Amino acid sequence: MLAVALQLGYSVGPSEYSLLGLSWRYGGLVFVAALPAWVALRYRILTPLLALVLTSGYVLGMELTPPGPTFRDVAELERLDEPTGIIVVENGLYIVRYMLNASVWTVGFLFLGLVEYTARWAWGWLPTTPSDRTRIPVPASRRTAVMVATAAGVLHAIVMVWFAARLGVTASGGVEWLLYTVSALGMWVLAAVPMYLLVRHQFVAPAALLSVFVLNDVRAEFTASVDDPHAFYFGAWFVFLGILLAVAVVEYALRRASLRRRVRSLV
Repeated sequence: MLAVALQLGYSVGPSEYSLLGLSWRYGGLVFVAALPAWVALRYRILTPLLALVLTSGYVLGMELTPPGPTFRDVAELERLDEPTGIIVVENGLYIVRYMLNASVWTVGFLFLGLVEYTARWAWGWLPTTPSDRTRIPVPASRRTAVMVATAAGVLHAIVMVWFAARLGVTASGGVEWLLYTVSALGMWVLAAVPMYLLVRHQFVAPAALLSVFVLNDVRAEFTASVDDPHAFYFGAWFVFLGILLAVAVVEYALRRASLRRRVRSLV
Protein backbone atom coordinates (compact mmCIF):
# COMPACT_ATOMS: atom_id res chain seq x y z
CA MET A 1 0.00 0.00 0.00
CA LEU A 2 2.71 2.45 0.96
CA ALA A 3 4.81 1.64 -2.10
CA VAL A 4 1.88 2.37 -4.42
CA ALA A 5 0.98 5.53 -2.51
CA LEU A 6 4.52 6.89 -2.77
CA GLN A 7 4.64 6.05 -6.46
CA LEU A 8 1.44 8.02 -6.99
CA GLY A 9 2.92 11.05 -5.25
CA TYR A 10 1.09 10.98 -1.93
CA SER A 11 2.87 12.47 1.08
CA VAL A 12 2.82 9.35 3.23
CA GLY A 13 6.52 8.88 3.92
CA PRO A 14 7.82 8.56 7.50
CA SER A 15 9.15 12.13 7.45
CA GLU A 16 5.63 13.50 6.92
CA TYR A 17 4.34 12.51 10.36
CA SER A 18 5.18 12.80 14.01
CA LEU A 19 6.08 9.62 15.87
CA LEU A 20 2.48 9.28 17.11
CA GLY A 21 1.04 9.94 13.65
CA LEU A 22 3.47 7.49 12.09
CA SER A 23 2.57 4.79 14.60
CA TRP A 24 -1.16 5.34 14.11
CA ARG A 25 -1.09 5.26 10.31
CA TYR A 26 1.52 2.60 9.68
CA GLY A 27 0.42 0.53 12.66
CA GLY A 28 -3.16 0.70 11.44
CA LEU A 29 -2.18 -0.70 8.04
CA VAL A 30 -0.35 -3.56 9.74
CA PHE A 31 -3.09 -4.38 12.24
CA VAL A 32 -5.99 -4.21 9.78
CA ALA A 33 -4.31 -6.99 7.78
CA ALA A 34 -2.72 -8.92 10.65
CA LEU A 35 -5.95 -9.47 12.60
CA PRO A 36 -7.93 -11.20 9.79
CA ALA A 37 -4.87 -13.29 8.90
CA TRP A 38 -4.37 -14.37 12.53
CA VAL A 39 -8.05 -15.24 12.98
CA ALA A 40 -8.00 -17.27 9.78
CA LEU A 41 -4.88 -19.21 10.74
CA ARG A 42 -5.80 -19.85 14.36
CA TYR A 43 -9.59 -20.25 14.28
CA ARG A 44 -10.21 -20.89 10.55
CA ILE A 45 -12.56 -17.89 10.43
CA LEU A 46 -12.37 -16.78 6.82
CA THR A 47 -14.90 -13.95 6.43
CA PRO A 48 -12.61 -11.16 7.77
CA LEU A 49 -9.78 -12.30 5.51
CA LEU A 50 -12.09 -12.37 2.50
CA ALA A 51 -13.36 -8.87 3.35
CA LEU A 52 -9.76 -7.68 3.69
CA VAL A 53 -8.82 -9.08 0.28
CA LEU A 54 -11.85 -7.49 -1.38
CA THR A 55 -11.24 -4.13 0.29
CA SER A 56 -7.53 -4.05 -0.46
CA GLY A 57 -8.21 -5.12 -4.04
CA TYR A 58 -10.76 -2.34 -4.44
CA VAL A 59 -8.38 0.27 -3.02
CA LEU A 60 -5.46 -0.77 -5.22
CA GLY A 61 -7.71 -1.18 -8.24
CA MET A 62 -9.11 2.33 -7.91
CA GLU A 63 -5.63 3.78 -7.50
CA LEU A 64 -3.95 1.90 -10.35
CA THR A 65 -6.65 2.13 -13.01
CA PRO A 66 -7.46 5.28 -15.01
CA PRO A 67 -8.15 8.01 -14.33
CA GLY A 68 -5.26 8.37 -11.94
CA PRO A 69 -5.05 10.94 -9.15
CA THR A 70 -4.94 14.56 -10.29
CA PHE A 71 -3.41 17.21 -8.04
CA ARG A 72 -4.86 20.70 -8.42
CA ASP A 73 -4.36 23.95 -6.59
CA VAL A 74 -7.55 25.50 -5.24
CA ALA A 75 -6.70 28.60 -7.26
CA GLU A 76 -7.27 26.62 -10.46
CA LEU A 77 -10.69 25.52 -9.32
CA GLU A 78 -11.69 28.95 -7.97
CA ARG A 79 -10.12 30.80 -10.94
CA LEU A 80 -7.81 32.84 -8.74
CA ASP A 81 -4.79 34.68 -10.11
CA GLU A 82 -2.33 33.50 -7.46
CA PRO A 83 -1.78 29.92 -6.27
CA THR A 84 -2.99 29.24 -2.74
CA GLY A 85 -0.79 26.26 -1.91
CA ILE A 86 -3.89 24.27 -0.97
CA ILE A 87 -3.93 21.12 -3.08
CA VAL A 88 -7.06 19.18 -3.98
CA VAL A 89 -6.71 15.60 -5.17
CA GLU A 90 -9.26 14.26 -7.62
CA ASN A 91 -9.77 10.55 -8.40
CA GLY A 92 -7.41 9.46 -5.66
CA LEU A 93 -6.49 9.30 -1.98
CA TYR A 94 -8.04 5.83 -1.58
CA ILE A 95 -4.91 4.47 0.07
CA VAL A 96 -4.54 7.52 2.31
CA ARG A 97 -8.14 7.27 3.54
CA TYR A 98 -7.84 3.51 3.96
CA MET A 99 -4.71 3.96 6.04
CA LEU A 100 -6.17 6.72 8.19
CA ASN A 101 -9.47 4.88 8.80
CA ALA A 102 -7.90 1.46 9.36
CA SER A 103 -9.34 1.24 12.89
CA VAL A 104 -12.90 1.46 11.55
CA TRP A 105 -12.22 -1.22 8.97
CA THR A 106 -10.73 -3.41 11.72
CA VAL A 107 -13.93 -3.13 13.78
CA GLY A 108 -16.01 -4.17 10.77
CA PHE A 109 -13.75 -7.15 10.07
CA LEU A 110 -13.81 -8.18 13.72
CA PHE A 111 -17.62 -8.12 13.85
CA LEU A 112 -17.76 -10.20 10.67
CA GLY A 113 -15.49 -12.76 12.29
CA LEU A 114 -17.69 -13.00 15.37
CA VAL A 115 -20.75 -13.47 13.17
CA GLU A 116 -19.08 -16.31 11.26
CA TYR A 117 -17.83 -17.89 14.48
CA THR A 118 -21.32 -18.00 15.97
CA ALA A 119 -22.99 -19.10 12.74
CA ARG A 120 -20.63 -22.04 12.35
CA TRP A 121 -21.57 -23.30 15.81
CA ALA A 122 -25.27 -22.53 15.45
CA TRP A 123 -25.82 -24.02 11.99
CA GLY A 124 -25.10 -27.72 11.74
CA TRP A 125 -24.39 -27.66 8.00
CA LEU A 126 -21.32 -25.40 8.48
CA PRO A 127 -17.97 -26.79 9.70
CA THR A 128 -17.24 -25.75 13.28
CA THR A 129 -14.07 -24.06 14.48
CA PRO A 130 -11.39 -26.19 16.19
CA SER A 131 -12.89 -27.22 19.55
CA ASP A 132 -9.57 -27.06 21.39
CA ARG A 133 -9.28 -23.38 20.52
CA THR A 134 -12.80 -22.33 21.39
CA ARG A 135 -12.91 -19.28 23.61
CA ILE A 136 -16.63 -18.40 23.52
CA PRO A 137 -19.10 -21.29 23.98
CA VAL A 138 -22.15 -21.00 21.76
CA PRO A 139 -24.75 -20.34 22.94
CA ALA A 140 -22.92 -18.37 25.61
CA SER A 141 -24.01 -17.98 29.21
CA ARG A 142 -25.67 -14.71 30.19
CA ARG A 143 -22.50 -13.49 31.91
CA THR A 144 -20.29 -14.31 28.93
CA ALA A 145 -22.78 -12.71 26.54
CA VAL A 146 -22.84 -9.53 28.61
CA MET A 147 -19.04 -9.41 28.64
CA VAL A 148 -18.80 -9.90 24.87
CA ALA A 149 -21.55 -7.36 24.18
CA THR A 150 -19.99 -4.81 26.54
CA ALA A 151 -16.55 -5.17 24.96
CA ALA A 152 -17.97 -4.92 21.44
CA GLY A 153 -20.01 -1.86 22.43
CA VAL A 154 -17.04 -0.09 24.01
CA LEU A 155 -14.81 -0.81 21.01
CA HIS A 156 -17.49 0.38 18.59
CA ALA A 157 -18.15 3.54 20.63
CA ILE A 158 -14.48 4.51 20.95
CA VAL A 159 -13.71 4.04 17.26
CA MET A 160 -16.89 5.71 16.01
CA VAL A 161 -16.51 8.73 18.32
CA TRP A 162 -12.93 9.13 17.09
CA PHE A 163 -14.16 8.77 13.50
CA ALA A 164 -16.76 11.48 14.04
CA ALA A 165 -14.21 13.81 15.63
CA ARG A 166 -11.75 13.25 12.79
CA LEU A 167 -14.41 14.03 10.20
CA GLY A 168 -15.46 17.13 12.12
CA VAL A 169 -19.04 16.13 12.90
CA THR A 170 -20.60 19.06 14.74
CA ALA A 171 -23.98 20.28 15.96
CA SER A 172 -25.41 23.77 15.74
CA GLY A 173 -26.58 25.73 18.78
CA GLY A 174 -23.56 25.00 20.97
CA VAL A 175 -24.75 21.50 21.94
CA GLU A 176 -21.86 19.61 20.42
CA TRP A 177 -20.97 18.11 23.81
CA LEU A 178 -24.51 16.78 24.08
CA LEU A 179 -24.33 15.26 20.61
CA TYR A 180 -21.10 13.42 21.38
CA THR A 181 -22.30 12.27 24.81
CA VAL A 182 -25.62 10.89 23.56
CA SER A 183 -24.11 9.45 20.38
CA ALA A 184 -21.27 7.78 22.29
CA LEU A 185 -23.86 5.99 24.41
CA GLY A 186 -25.82 5.21 21.24
CA MET A 187 -22.73 3.74 19.55
CA TRP A 188 -22.31 1.45 22.56
CA VAL A 189 -25.95 0.32 22.48
CA LEU A 190 -25.90 -0.08 18.70
CA ALA A 191 -23.14 -2.70 18.93
CA ALA A 192 -23.90 -4.25 22.32
CA VAL A 193 -27.51 -5.23 21.57
CA PRO A 194 -26.93 -7.26 18.37
CA MET A 195 -23.76 -8.83 19.79
CA TYR A 196 -25.63 -9.97 22.87
CA LEU A 197 -28.36 -11.45 20.71
CA LEU A 198 -25.67 -13.11 18.61
CA VAL A 199 -23.68 -14.96 21.27
CA ARG A 200 -26.56 -15.53 23.71
CA HIS A 201 -29.47 -16.40 21.42
CA GLN A 202 -27.61 -17.03 18.14
CA PHE A 203 -29.45 -14.29 16.24
CA VAL A 204 -27.08 -13.88 13.31
CA ALA A 205 -28.92 -11.35 11.12
CA PRO A 206 -28.71 -8.24 13.39
CA ALA A 207 -24.96 -8.61 14.02
CA ALA A 208 -24.31 -9.33 10.35
CA LEU A 209 -26.27 -6.23 9.36
CA LEU A 210 -24.35 -4.16 11.92
CA SER A 211 -21.11 -5.29 10.29
CA VAL A 212 -22.47 -4.15 6.94
CA PHE A 213 -23.44 -0.78 8.45
CA VAL A 214 -19.92 -0.24 9.81
CA LEU A 215 -18.15 -1.27 6.62
CA ASN A 216 -20.48 0.72 4.39
CA ASP A 217 -20.07 3.76 6.64
CA VAL A 218 -16.29 3.81 6.32
CA ARG A 219 -16.40 2.82 2.64
CA ALA A 220 -18.33 6.00 1.87
CA GLU A 221 -15.28 8.02 2.99
CA PHE A 222 -13.33 6.86 -0.04
CA THR A 223 -15.25 9.42 -2.10
CA ALA A 224 -15.54 12.48 0.13
CA SER A 225 -18.56 14.68 -0.52
CA VAL A 226 -20.59 17.40 1.13
CA ASP A 227 -23.01 14.80 2.49
CA ASP A 228 -21.28 12.84 5.25
CA PRO A 229 -22.82 9.38 5.82
CA HIS A 230 -21.08 9.03 9.17
CA ALA A 231 -22.81 12.13 10.52
CA PHE A 232 -26.14 10.37 9.98
CA TYR A 233 -24.86 7.07 11.37
CA PHE A 234 -23.42 8.85 14.41
CA GLY A 235 -26.25 11.27 15.11
CA ALA A 236 -29.23 9.12 14.08
CA TRP A 237 -27.99 5.87 15.61
CA PHE A 238 -31.48 5.10 16.91
CA VAL A 239 -32.67 4.66 13.32
CA PHE A 240 -30.09 1.95 12.75
CA LEU A 241 -30.92 0.39 16.12
CA GLY A 242 -34.57 0.21 15.11
CA ILE A 243 -33.61 -1.54 11.87
CA LEU A 244 -31.48 -4.07 13.77
CA LEU A 245 -34.29 -4.80 16.22
CA ALA A 246 -36.76 -5.21 13.36
CA VAL A 247 -34.40 -7.68 11.70
CA ALA A 248 -34.11 -9.57 14.99
CA VAL A 249 -37.92 -9.83 15.20
CA VAL A 250 -38.05 -11.16 11.65
CA GLU A 251 -35.37 -13.76 12.38
CA TYR A 252 -37.21 -14.79 15.53
CA ALA A 253 -40.47 -15.18 13.59
CA LEU A 254 -38.76 -17.27 10.92
CA ARG A 255 -37.27 -19.51 13.58
CA ARG A 256 -40.64 -20.03 15.22
CA ALA A 257 -42.24 -20.85 11.89
CA SER A 258 -39.47 -23.32 11.08
CA LEU A 259 -39.84 -24.96 14.50
CA ARG A 260 -43.58 -25.35 14.01
CA ARG A 261 -43.07 -27.01 10.63
CA ARG A 262 -40.64 -29.49 12.18
CA VAL A 263 -43.05 -30.36 14.99
CA ARG A 264 -45.87 -30.89 12.50
CA SER A 265 -43.69 -33.12 10.32
CA LEU A 266 -42.87 -35.29 13.35
CA VAL A 267 -46.53 -35.61 14.30
